[in-house]
Amino acid sequence: MGRTPLILLPPSEGKASGGEGHPLNFDALSFGALNPTRARIAKSLGQLSQRPRSSKKLLGVKGAALEKAMADNAGLGEAPTLPAIERYTGVMYDAIGYPSLGSDARGVFDRGVIIMSGLFGVVRPSDLIPAYKLKMGARLLRGKTCAAIWKPLISKSLTGEAENRVIWDLLPNEHSAAWDPSKVLCDARFTVKFVERGPERQLKTVTHLSKLLKGALVRHIVSNSTEAGTADSALRLAAGFTHPEGYELDPDLTTEVDQATELVFLKK
Repeated sequence: MGRTPLILLPPSEGKASGGEGHPLNFDALSFGALNPTRARIAKSLGQLSQRPRSSKKLLGVKGAALEKAMADNAGLGEAPTLPAIERYTGVMYDAIGYPSLGSDARGVFDRGVIIMSGLFGVVRPSDLIPAYKLKMGARLLRGKTCAAIWKPLISKSLTGEAENRVIWDLLPNEHSAAWDPSKVLCDARFTVKFVERGPERQLKTVTHLSKLLKGALVRHIVSNSTEAGTADSALRLAAGFTHPEGYELDPDLTTEVDQATELVFLKK
C-alpha cells in the first residue's frame, strides 16, 4: 500500500471574504521554516497597499477590485482568518467539492494537498489565512517574482514531504516556477494535460475547462487514495477517470516529460 499521495495545487484568484478565525499567526501555519520570508512579504505588501499606483501595477487589477485588494493587503495582521480550503474559491475548488467529500477522502485531502501561494509559499488546507491579493508572478522584493523568492525554500520544504510518495503536480506554469522538481526526490510525479481535436484533427490543449477538469480529477484522486499513492496503480486510477465532459486518459499520448509522467486526457 502506498502512502497518501502528495497533490500540488494553485490557489484561486478569487477568495472568500471575512472569516471567524483569529488574526494571522505565522507560528500556527504549516512549514514554519518559511515564516521569515512570509513576514517580509507580508510587511512589504502591507506597505505597498498605501500606494494605489504601485498596487495597481503589482496586483494587475483596477477599480473596485483594486480597492478591495488594497484593503485586504493592508489588514493582513488584523483581519479574521479562514482555513485555506474555505478561503480559496473558484472553479477548481468548486469542482473538488470538499464539503461533500466523505470523511476518508477529506482526511486524504487534508494530509496530501499542498497549496502554493505568492504570500505564504505553501500552505495546507487547514491553515488559517486572511483574504489577500498577490500573484506568484508578482515582483515585490528587489524586482524578484514571488516564484523566484520562494523556489529554493519551497523545494527544500517539499523534499521531506515527497519521500516515498507519489506527487500529483497540478500546478499551472506560474506556480510551477516556484519549485524545482529535480531537487525533490519522490516515488513518481504525474502532471496532467487535457486536449481535444480541432477541425483538422489536430490536438489542441484545453484551457477554458482546465480548472474544472483538474478539480474533478483531484476529487477522483482523494476518493481513491490507495491507488493514487503508488506509481503503478496511479496509472490504472487515471485510466478509470472519465469526466462528464468526455475526457479520458489516452495511453498513446501519455509520455515522460521533464522527469514526470504527463497524463494526457483526450476528449472523446
